[in-house]
Amino acid sequence: MPISRRAALAAPAILTMPLGASIAEAQTAQPLRIGMSIGDIPRMWGGPEAGFEGIRFGGYLVYDSLVLWDLSRADAPSGLTPGLATEWRPDPANRRRWIFTLRPGVVFHDGSPFNADAVLWNLDSILTSSAPQFDGPRSSLVRTRLTSAASWEKIDEFTVAITTHEPDGMFPYQMSFMWVVSPAQWRNLGGDWQRFMREPSGTGPYRLVSVTPRQRAELEPNTRYWDSRRIPRVPRTVLLPIPDGPARVAALRANQIDIAESLPPDAIPSLRAARFQIVQNSYPHIWTWRLNVNPGSPFHDVRVRQAANLAIDRDGMATMLEGSAQAALGKVTPDHPWFGNPSFRLRFDLAEARRLMQAAGYGPQRRAAVSVIMPVSGGGQMVPQPMNEALQAQLREAFFDVSFQPVDFATALNQLRAGARDASSRGGHALNIAIPSIDPTTGWIIYDSQLVNPRGVNWGGYNSPAVDAALAAARAEFEPAAQNAAMGRLHNMLVEEAAGLFVVHDLNPRGLSARVRGFVQARNWFQDYTQISFG
Repeated sequence: MPISRRAALAAPAILTMPLGASIAEAQTAQPLRIGMSIGDIPRMWGGPEAGFEGIRFGGYLVYDSLVLWDLSRADAPSGLTPGLATEWRPDPANRRRWIFTLRPGVVFHDGSPFNADAVLWNLDSILTSSAPQFDGPRSSLVRTRLTSAASWEKIDEFTVAITTHEPDGMFPYQMSFMWVVSPAQWRNLGGDWQRFMREPSGTGPYRLVSVTPRQRAELEPNTRYWDSRRIPRVPRTVLLPIPDGPARVAALRANQIDIAESLPPDAIPSLRAARFQIVQNSYPHIWTWRLNVNPGSPFHDVRVRQAANLAIDRDGMATMLEGSAQAALGKVTPDHPWFGNPSFRLRFDLAEARRLMQAAGYGPQRRAAVSVIMPVSGGGQMVPQPMNEALQAQLREAFFDVSFQPVDFATALNQLRAGARDASSRGGHALNIAIPSIDPTTGWIIYDSQLVNPRGVNWGGYNSPAVDAALAAARAEFEPAAQNAAMGRLHNMLVEEAAGLFVVHDLNPRGLSARVRGFVQARNWFQDYTQISFG
């Protein structure tokens, strides 16, 4: 069944935000005002929620990690770059042991020094449940991205060693997700993480001035930032949660915000006509259904998973989305070094989808009932309702009966962490949360059979010996070319086993006011707003 572009216009407004007076006051100081697609200000405590958009605004603005992303280019995928560590290397005598040389002279926003003790304190705050600074909810938001870290030690004031459970050549990518907070500030606030999130202290390019939950956060430049090139160029930045797409567009048109994150596709032509700047770029990210493959789920059968992937019209979906998405041929695009050469080709082939379903025991008289957990907003979710309704209509032609469990994005993330077997997932057979694949761990280890709750975010209980072996082989490589080849072999298996319902790659469109200058949309989930100025 072809997808109608009319469906993209059908998404109802979910929430309008009280922008008026407070924005008008902020305008007098010429702030940069960013309309986020999430429904609340992420907690500023070095463990942001709300997915990767939460990390974008609640992580990398206020904090640094030892390893950062190079977000300066739009013409190539982002790579790792030194952050609070100037270099890292495996110990030649023990490939499980990574040595990080720390950046000297860095201070936290509260004036206390950054050093090896601060790094170890932060690792304990996430991974050592007996540590005084450990907080379970905060830890749960970070530890699933630090699955390899086993132990850590101080070598000297500016050198630390972190030992992994197994040799892991890709471990530095994991360290890009540990945001370093100030131990001194935590102690000054009585060891209270709730107070800390209101008065945070990191080493990042921005300092938090104030936060009003569900309404706004105000930040100012950290003038002592260690990289003078990335001291923000505007005097104040305001974050505004506006989860409803049409409301973000209306705020942009009314000059209430300068950047609208995650534009609704149907708004793009009219915004262009009105001379707003539209920026978008490819990046490693896929809009997908994560599948529950536990026994008892229809998706336990690989034939059903393959049939679902053959029953959907991805090109029609991209057309419906006004060119703001690219039809998926796998988890990553064909020009990516990890694409490999999958033998199972993703395409629209309804006849083959029906054949596979009948081979699996389904048909007109015995249809596959599938319940899908559907977040109604959130970073990377694009326009979830019309997109999911389009899939529902198409899958009906291949003997699927799809129903939805609409939830807010924060609830969906809690369900993701709990796993498909947890009561919170209410028997869901699929979870529509987009998957970033920017590094060899995020978006890939979700298929590791050992990383179900509580060790990781293998939501659907994926358990494939071949995939586990391919993941282990990729981790065992320490050279980039060998890592790329190993990741290509892993990708082949994930596509051939139809490990997810792979739909489209989001091009992440943003709308910018005419006064915004200097923004470079990196091929990454995270972005650098420090270079923005006003023209």
